[in-house]
Amino acid sequence: SLTDGAKVVRIALAEGVKDSAGLDACRYEPGQALGTATLMPQVTIPTTLSAGEFSFFAGSTNAARMAEAGKNAKEVFIYASALPHTIILDPELARHTPPWLLLSTGIRSVDHAVEALCSAQGNPFSDTLLQGALKLLVGGLRRAKADPADPRALLDCQVGIWQVVQGCQSGPKMGASHAIGHILGGGFNVPHGYTSCVALPAVLAWNAEHAQALARQQLVREAFEELEAREGAAPSRRTAAGHVRALVQELGLPGRLGEVGIGREKLQEIAERTMDDRLVDTNPRPISGWADVKAILEAAM
Repeated sequence: SLTDGAKVVRIALAEGVKDSAGLDACRYEPGQALGTATLMPQVTIPTTLSAGEFSFFAGSTNAARMAEAGKNAKEVFIYASALPHTIILDPELARHTPPWLLLSTGIRSVDHAVEALCSAQGNPFSDTLLQGALKLLVGGLRRAKADPADPRALLDCQVGIWQVVQGCQSGPKMGASHAIGHILGGGFNVPHGYTSCVALPAVLAWNAEHAQALARQQLVREAFEELEAREGAAPSRRTAAGHVRALVQELGLPGRLGEVGIGREKLQEIAERTMDDRLVDTNPRPISGWADVKAILEAAM
């Protein structure tokens, strides 16, 4: 995203980096301390909904590694002062965002909320924040789809993603949907929001075969069902995966890997590369190897 790109530029300036190879020394690796250099201030006025502006880490794609099998092209930079100093949420500006981009990045934040609600590290504080945020965000996305110029709908989406991040930063961990998304985006050029559209329903369905993971998914179902009741809709009684899949379809977004240019012949490579992502280890259903990831990807075809 442009927001994360600006963070990486600030890191490069603070560290005196002159070329892409120089960024390797700034890249975060598990167990490493946060970067301590003081970065120049950043003012962010987001017009999409993936919520990167609310964190002090940045994700970027290493173009030199994209074609290398087994290499994760998505790289992370974490600096304590990378969080933007000022974030301005203006729904009037978001009216100009192309609908596919606005809505798909909104699903990215739905992914943040859903995986955090399903996390084994969730807690009553994060759960309360995230359920409220999910209802605000999903309701706003539906109204923004019906009327892309509705400022109230857009503001609900913006406030919703802000609240999602507060919940995500209160203990929960992301899981396989984010891990797969890092590979689809960084390695296979799938737009950031679309990665969640295709991966999240399949991950939820696969996780639902694990008793403890299924129990956490009830929090997702409750949020969608409470929103249905508030909107006067008949109860759908869907699974968590069913709710997300129906939302993606309702918003007119791609819901299958084939729709974003991923063929079955690429699944094993994607699965193997996903195993290098640290978020595989915090998926609520344990993932024992690349064959498990491939099973998820098969369900997303």
